[in-house]
Amino acid sequence: MLLSSRQERVFRLATILGSGKPVSASHILELLDCSEPTLTRALKELRESYSADIKYSKAVHAYQMIHFGTLDKKALRRMTESLTANAELKKGDATRWVDLDKDKKTAVSLSLRMSVLRKIDRYAFANDKTRSEVVELLTEKAFELLQSERVNTRK
Repeated sequence: MLLSSRQERVFRLATILGSGKPVSASHILELLDCSEPTLTRALKELRESYSADIKYSKAVHAYQMIHFGTLDKKALRRMTESLTANAELKKGDATRWVDLDKDKKTAVSLSLRMSVLRKIDRYAFANDKTRSEVVELLTEKAFELLQSERVNTRK
């Protein structure tokens, strides 16, 4: 499962501070590729979600996790594994994303019976396609069929 950008940022921050050593704020900002307010929100979430005690040193402009709360080695290892899996999914699964380029696609809402939706999902899973790709394929095939019927009735 893909991590949200917020989850990814918090997990990365936890692994960065997981050594217990001070890490400069500029280095963290560079690694997370975020702004200072975003870093502040991520630190707040890390403190609240995992009861971690993170201190800021004005002298060296660095953060240090001095109490890990529920962030034991096992939790940090799971976070690292989740980040690795997330990176693999992002890298290898890029072709399965729906292209929402306004020139090419428009989002639509369809009301379908659950039995039809299950058939679409089964076909999508069996053929390694997204639901949108299957609906597009079915639509194209239906129009081809209608077009050929139209030609046959004119003869």
